[in-house]
Amino acid sequence: MPLYLLSIFKLPQPVRKQIIRIQREFLWGWGQKGRKMALVKWETICKGKEGEGLGIKDLKSFNMDILDK
Repeated sequence: MPLYLLSIFKLPQPVRKQIIRIQREFLWGWGQKGRKMALVKWETICKGKEGEGLGIKDLKSFNMDILDK
């Protein structure tokens, strides 16, 4: 369902920022004890697996790519 919606509508910036925030909190383990220090830049995380990243998609470019299809 989310992929279908991304292929039809441009994702609003506040929604995109909230999704990225949720992804970062999951990855870095933020919780009740406060924020933890990010050990790697988010841009590095968004690189492909062959480019030393985790392969997490950058939502802005992914949304534009799928809208172009």
